Amino acid sequence: MSRPVGARNHDFEQKRMALVDALTDFALTADLRRPSLRQFAIAAQASEPTLRHYFDDRQGVVAAILENMGNRGKWIWELVAHPATNPTEALEEYYRIADAGMQYGQFTRAHAFGLIEGIADEIAGRAYLKFLLEPGLESIIIKLKGTPGAPRTRDALRAAAFAAMAPLLFISIHQTLLGGAEEAPINTQAKIEHLQSWLGGALSA
Repeated sequence: MSRPVGARNHDFEQKRMALVDALTDFALTADLRRPSLRQFAIAAQASEPTLRHYFDDRQGVVAAILENMGNRGKWIWELVAHPATNPTEALEEYYRIADAGMQYGQFTRAHAFGLIEGIADEIAGRAYLKFLLEPGLESIIIKLKGTPGAPRTRDALRAAAFAAMAPLLFISIHQTLLGGAEEAPINTQAKIEHLQSWLGGALSA
């Protein structure tokens, strides 16, 4: 008896996850362009109809990749979220963990993929916010909320999270993806130390 139209194989989720992992690895290492569905299919060693079966369309592929990137980054956000004894220490801990994630955890590439796709497509943009950008901000908010001397209101905590995350992300993109390391090299560690001192002091005021 043939399977009804729209019915899923018993191993649908396992096969879909294997495809998502292959597609995510491709997104984190490929040229910083918007791949076509065909290019995604080639990278995953699958056919376009197969990707449509598991993800519906290209937007579904991109959303699945962004969700998987977020899942891979949860351990970093969990580390970040631990409270510190004061705001300056909180910023020092955040920058140490986040800088390692940017350098070795491919977070810079993940954010670049999300930005490129998200700016070009509203659905991808919302997926980037949901699975990558907002969880990263929220981990900083949780950290500061539990840290004595940090801001107390949600608005102030969210502003502090933006102030902490944005410079590090921009520095990382500047140096690694825009050619800044060769064209306009900077002392990243020194910049981070200034940021944690300035922001830590401001948050303690």
